Amino acid sequence: MFTRTLAFLCAAVTIFIWASPGHADIFIRRGPDGTMHFSNCPMGADWKLYAKEKARKYQYPQYPQYPQSQYSAKKYSKSQYDNIIGIIARGQGVSPTLIKSVIEVESGYDPMAKSSKGAMGLMQLMPGTAQDLGVLDPWNPTENITAGTKYLSWLIRKYNGNIMKALAAYNAGPNAVDSYGGIPPYQETTDYVRSVLARLYGGGYAGE
Repeated sequence: MFTRTLAFLCAAVTIFIWASPGHADIFIRRGPDGTMHFSNCPMGADWKLYAKEKARKYQYPQYPQYPQSQYSAKKYSKSQYDNIIGIIARGQGVSPTLIKSVIEVESGYDPMAKSSKGAMGLMQLMPGTAQDLGVLDPWNPTENITAGTKYLSWLIRKYNGNIMKALAAYNAGPNAVDSYGGIPPYQETTDYVRSVLARLYGGGYAGE
């Protein structure tokens, strides 16, 4: 499903707003040579909607085992996030761009993001996953990114380097991927994988 070449025409001018979760529709068109191109800022009438993203509103949470920390008021710059992600990702043998793509889709770089299912922070760790990974403060950007990257790195190894399966498992859980032998037919999961891959292959991130 995702074996075609991905390309973004507008990657060079992608701008990320770090203070709030970002969202953008993804469009697709077929080039003259048959290559499929993806873009979040299409120009021309030959682009068709591929994946529609909705703006998400987050509430700042309070969990008994994970009380809201002093990091709730701390603001990180793009360069600070780049440095943190670069060090952690390379230490886990994962592409920093992949981690940036996951964070962008998961939380829009809101370190205090909370999903309706209880996922926490930048990489949206579930409480059980955070506990298994020894996380003391999921609202701490460094701890959250470290744990999320470790988990994703493990999933990539589990699926023999198959990024799509690893991303699907990150979203829906390994049991779902194993049960279906690939990306499960859940709309949320297929949209999630598409969105992360679009950012991963579309670029727009510096510091690699």
